[in-house]
Amino acid sequence: MSAETIAYVAASIDGYIADTEGGVRFLEQFGSDDYGFHEFLDSVGSLVMGAATYEQILGWGWPYGELPALVLTTRDLAVAEGATVTFSSAPTGKAIREYATHTDERVWIVGGGDVITAGLESGAIDVLEMYLMPVALGSGVPLFTRALGVPLDLEESTSFSNGVVKVVYRTGG
Repeated sequence: MSAETIAYVAASIDGYIADTEGGVRFLEQFGSDDYGFHEFLDSVGSLVMGAATYEQILGWGWPYGELPALVLTTRDLAVAEGATVTFSSAPTGKAIREYATHTDERVWIVGGGDVITAGLESGAIDVLEMYLMPVALGSGVPLFTRALGVPLDLEESTSFSNGVVKVVYRTGG
């Protein structure tokens, strides 16, 4: 038993997943219902994220209901109210692969860039589903934190009337 792991992420056309303060307000102008996010979330059985992403989510309040989460960190962090959270300091790829063996439901790699990059490099992420937003931030939190040395196979591309482009890549994971 090992679940499919998917990095589902939105980024600016210049490769940033958040602005310089870690905010994602640039996404608001493009909405989310048109992209199938709710159906995607219904297909997910658990989450994986890095400490910075987790801490940002804590500031909003836990939006994922009863979905269990793995947070990759070497620090002691509070558990979000109402959340089932496991913390791991194991290397990213190893932690994701081990976590995915405990479920047969999809595992969403929420972010951030370090987690997604390391997960792809290690073969721990099966699918990268990106939504490229037609805005250039110029700086901020990058999706890829270093050059990606693994090939990605394009599985799907879809363009939306508002300029957003969905690309789905299958990896060698």
